[in-house]
Amino acid sequence: MELRPLELRVISAKDIKDVNLFTKMDVYVVVSINGDHRTAQKTPVHKESGSNPNWNCTMKFTINETAAHQNHHNLVFRLKSNRVFGDKEIGSVQVPIRELLDQENGNGNVDHQHVSFSVMLANGKTKGVFNFAYRFGEKFIMPALPPPPFPGAGSYKHGGKPVMAYPPPPTGYPGPSSGHPKGTYPPPPQGMTGYPYPPPGGYPPYGYQQGTVPGYGYQGYPPPQGGYGYPQVQQPRKSKKGGMGAGLGLGLAGGLLGGMLIGDMVDDAYEAGVEDGLDYDY
Repeated sequence: MELRPLELRVISAKDIKDVNLFTKMDVYVVVSINGDHRTAQKTPVHKESGSNPNWNCTMKFTINETAAHQNHHNLVFRLKSNRVFGDKEIGSVQVPIRELLDQENGNGNVDHQHVSFSVMLANGKTKGVFNFAYRFGEKFIMPALPPPPFPGAGSYKHGGKPVMAYPPPPTGYPGPSSGHPKGTYPPPPQGMTGYPYPPPGGYPPYGYQQGTVPGYGYQGYPPPQGGYGYPQVQQPRKSKKGGMGAGLGLGLAGGLLGGMLIGDMVDDAYEAGVEDGLDYDY
């Protein structure tokens, strides 16, 4: 399998859509191959960048060149606004890696090639420009993996002898073919003394049959208050610390979180209800 390194430098974006209503956007980019989260890499967040963020972030990928030439590999750039109560999607850029290979200048890509693409919005329109640079490395062949061991083979010690997956059965106990009838036990070894095996049905009862001790168990009467012979436990009183100061602190914290949540909800409501009627981005 022929593989090839691909180095990207995510540079900047210009005039992208502003998805925040009251605050400046904090924008970052998630880059992946075919949108697979296992290949995803993320740029730093450009704080308060608004519609013109800059990153200059370098990333490295490894691609299957044969699959790329068959147009099976795409670079996916997802621009997002970092927000407290959930990030907001701004737009995306999809670039076939085959297109980048076709633009290779033939000198081994010593220098990065700069390219620009339009940012696609969720409604299918375009808004803004995304800039990045790329460079391919030298091809290399991925070594073949060793074949798996034959079925049933275990691991091997240093001496080369296979290790059994399960230990042999313990000795000293009769097996199925020991000659003793099913459900019986062999006599103890010579010289060992002890109690004989119980006859079928268990041991007969000896002595007196112990009855219910008077005063214990359920007799049809409720137990005395506090339990049997134990004093009643007094529950500790709960402390009323905090008072007006604690209530005021909780009220201020709740008001701050509620204000941030309302801001994001207003942004989302504006995005969903007004965008179709007032969005003139083309």
